Amino acid sequence: MPHHGLRQIERNPYTAVYHDSLQQLVALKRSSLHYPSIEVLEQNFDRLEQALGVVSRHRSVLLVDARDAPFRNDDKFDEPFARRHARLVQGFKKMAVILRSAVGVLQVGRITKGSLQPVSTFTKPEDALLHLGVQLDLNQL
Repeated sequence: MPHHGLRQIERNPYTAVYHDSLQQLVALKRSSLHYPSIEVLEQNFDRLEQALGVVSRHRSVLLVDARDAPFRNDDKFDEPFARRHARLVQGFKKMAVILRSAVGVLQVGRITKGSLQPVSTFTKPEDALLHLGVQLDLNQL
């Protein structure tokens, strides 16, 4: 069942951002493209934060589909990513991250360990949607 409330509010080579005002849902879909540098990572997060400026975070839930995100075991990226990620997700009512594997779940757990916002991770998309209380055809992203 299509949700006519879903609209794209940002797209770049690394991330697409969608907003469904009917369900108070923000969905981020991460592409498989590696960040070539920390500067590019920072620029991408700047664009995401600007796009999310239109969203009432305290009333919205956040779904991050990171199944295609490239695996990275790189300490110099972890700190800036963790810092920017924490700032990006701050204030949302609830958050869920969909990952492809248990290894991805462990990586996100490690990166978000000090986060103020609890990050719920899932390998089954339907569990993430259930956790957030929303309906979404992920093929729309």
